[in-house]
This record gives sequence, structure tokens and C-alpha cells, in this order.
Amino acid sequence: MSATEEHEPKVSFWERHEFKFYKYGHIYAVIYGQVVIDYVPQQPMRRGLKTVLIAYSHLLSLILIVVLPGYFVYHFRTLTETHDRRMQLMLYVSFANTAIKYATVIVTYVANTVHFEAINYRCTVQRQRLETAFVGAPKQPKRSFEFFMYFKFCLINLMMLVQVAGIFALYGAADGPSVSQVRLHFAIYAFVLWNYTENMADYFYFVNGSVLKYYRQLHLQLVSLRRQLGGLRPGGMLMEHCCRLSDRLGELRQRFGQIHDLYSESFKMHQFQLLGLVLATLINNLTNFYAIFNMLAKQSLEEISFPIVIGSVYATGFYIDTYIVTLLNEHIKQELEGFALTMRTFAEPPSTVEQRLTQEIEYFSLELLKCRPPMLCGLLNFDRRLIYLIAVTAFCYFITLVQFDLYLRKSS
Repeated sequence: MSATEEHEPKVSFWERHEFKFYKYGHIYAVIYGQVVIDYVPQQPMRRGLKTVLIAYSHLLSLILIVVLPGYFVYHFRTLTETHDRRMQLMLYVSFANTAIKYATVIVTYVANTVHFEAINYRCTVQRQRLETAFVGAPKQPKRSFEFFMYFKFCLINLMMLVQVAGIFALYGAADGPSVSQVRLHFAIYAFVLWNYTENMADYFYFVNGSVLKYYRQLHLQLVSLRRQLGGLRPGGMLMEHCCRLSDRLGELRQRFGQIHDLYSESFKMHQFQLLGLVLATLINNLTNFYAIFNMLAKQSLEEISFPIVIGSVYATGFYIDTYIVTLLNEHIKQELEGFALTMRTFAEPPSTVEQRLTQEIEYFSLELLKCRPPMLCGLLNFDRRLIYLIAVTAFCYFITLVQFDLYLRKSS
């Protein structure tokens, strides 16, 4: 092994295949009419191809929003037709779940149309610039980012496979051939709606995951700068060292503002879609709980059927997915608190330091005071507390449904 190979830094699997992951995500988004999501801005699309894809995205969105809902409204009685009144209650809950997804798709389509250029330039391009700026930054936060991106990638694909398996399990399980066909179409439609909204949620997760990575890398650089400041000693080079540290602190402050702008812009552009996803999560919790309860109520534990397994796996994946998205924003909030704690150690620099360095410390502290985690549509914080509220609300609704179920069981 040569000396150059020994000192060459190890390249992770993500770094070797990063472009392929982004390209896969971009193709996946385009298939579902989300051409606005561009993970690879360093390779601009040809104008003609981009025009065709935009037209396709509008056409697909209108089919999902206008054409297919008319078909299912026309066959609503067929969708909810069953001799089992308890099963009918579960069908109503499932229909409500899809209705929330439908509303979220409408909001997502409108937001994509309104923010088309903004998402590309103020989010995607800005993220790419920050990625370039942090090339020489500490690698440890990047490893954590890579792990969660792997995890999210595997989780989403697992949930897709589970839903496809659920569609196959649904085939032929209805009260008749016509009912089976309509419900199969409805299950496929719900699957497409889920993918449509999940694309935007994944992009939001990707941008916020990048924001957390940049915050952590910047924080490590700030801590390193604090050590250098603590090592200053009176002498002939003190003024030069102070000027160099002032310039570096000003650069870090400017970088911090760019990261926070990216975070705020991403949250601002996706807040209505996120609110729809919160409501979809609430209804999904309710649907999954009640569907599993309904199936278990009809058979013993020794006769667990395939639909129960599918429902349980999907419910678990859905809860984990929701949790890690809110956990990400919780970590961003904690990182901002960590910045504030670190800046407090800057608050009492040695009395011999240059005045400009003291001013830069004050400017950075003021920048931190102005930064607050954005609220979802001005209503609530998108952090761990949200998971608690969703779980409690869903459980209360679940108890109500169980009471209805017990009443229907006694009356039948």
C-alpha cells in the first residue's frame, strides 16, 4: 500500500453513491407528478423535457383530484356495501382516511404550482450551495445524516411493499366480483395518493435532515473557534489572531443565517401539506388501530390472518415514519439551544481581545435570539409533543369506535 493510499480518507458508501440516491429520488418523484422536486440541481433538465414533465404532472394531478374521485363517489354505495354492519363501520373509517389523503393531495398540488420556482431555487439550489460550503467540515454529523437517510429510504420502500401486498390480499376478499373490483381500484387509488403526498414529505425530511447536518457541522466549528479564543495570550501577535478570529466568526454567523433561511423557507413552503399529513396521521392511527381490533375480534390469536399481519406491519412502519420526521425537528430545536449555550461561553472573552471580535460575538448572540423554530401554520410546534397529541387524540377516537363496535355486535 502506497503512502498516498494510507493517508487518503475513507469514502463512505453514501459518498460513493450519493448522486444515484438523489437521481432515484428525482425519478420516483417525477413518476408521481412531482417534477418540482429536484434532488440533482447540478444537472439542469432540458427545456423541452421539463415542459413535457410539467404538463404530465398537471394532467396526473387533475386525474387524481377530479376524474377518479367522481368515479368513486358514483360507486360509493358499492364501496361500503356489506352485510356485516361492523365491517361497514371499518369501511367508513377507511374512506375517511382516504378523504384526508385526497385533501392533502389538493393542498400539495396547489402549493407545488405556487412555489414551483421557490422550491427549486430557495430550497434545492440553496441546499446545494451549503453542501459545497461544508465540504471540509467535520464528518461525524454527516455519518448520522447518512444513517437516517438509509433508514428512511428502507422504511418507505418497505411500506410500499406492504401496501402492495395488502392490495393483493384485498383481491377477491369482498362480498362479490363487482364489489371486489371497485374496492381493489379504491385501494390502488389510496396507494397512489399516499405516494403523491409521501414524495413531498420525504423531500421535506431530506431538506431538514440536511439542515440538521449543517447545524451540527457549524456547531463543531464554533466550538473549535471557542477553543482558539480561549488559547489567546497577550503578545505581539494578539491583534492579528483577534482579526483572524473575528473574520472566522463573521463567516460562521453568515453561514448560520443561510442555514436558518433554508430551514424557514422549507417549513414555510410545506406547512399546509404538513398539516394535512398530521391529520392523515391522526386518521391513519385510528384506521390502523380499529382495523386490527376488528380483525382480531373475529378470530382467535391462533388464527392470525394475512390481512392482520399486513395491517400490523403497515401501522408500525407508519408510526415510526411519523416519529422520525418529528424527531428530526426536535433535534434541530435542541441544536439551536446548543448554539445558545456555546455562545454563552463567548460572552466573557479575555479583556485583552480586540473590539471587533467582541462585536462579532454580540452579533452572533443577537442572531440566535432572533431564531425561533417555526410553528406549523401558526398553530403548533412540529416536535415530539405533536406525536403525543396525535396518539392521545387517536386513542380517544379509537375508544369511541370500539363502543360503536360493541353496540353493533349486540344489536346484530
